[in-house]
Amino acid sequence: MDNERRSNSRVPVELSVKLRLPDGRTSSSDTIGNVSLGGVFIAMPTPLAFGAELELEFTLPVAPRSIRCRGFVVWSSKTHPERCPGQSGIGVRLMDIGIPEMRILNEFIAGRLDA
Repeated sequence: MDNERRSNSRVPVELSVKLRLPDGRTSSSDTIGNVSLGGVFIAMPTPLAFGAELELEFTLPVAPRSIRCRGFVVWSSKTHPERCPGQSGIGVRLMDIGIPEMRILNEFIAGRLDA
């Protein structure tokens, strides 16, 4: 996504993420490469297709507990390699994220933007 189309600030990170994939398998070898209030980029060797739904669990360095939510794949490096040059992965819109988790995410992003 181009920055002009984004309504939320995105910050680079390197966070481990546990995923429950659409076929029920779990993966803990993927990494969140950037995060915003609306979504994340997940680097993964075999990107999922547009529309795939998954469950995410990750912990921010400032958080006392994990953030758990569902996600929806909105783009993939297979179909949009220009969005993540040299990387393989997916853009995921965050869904069903609780208010306390959203506050933690907002504080983390604001802290990174102010740094």
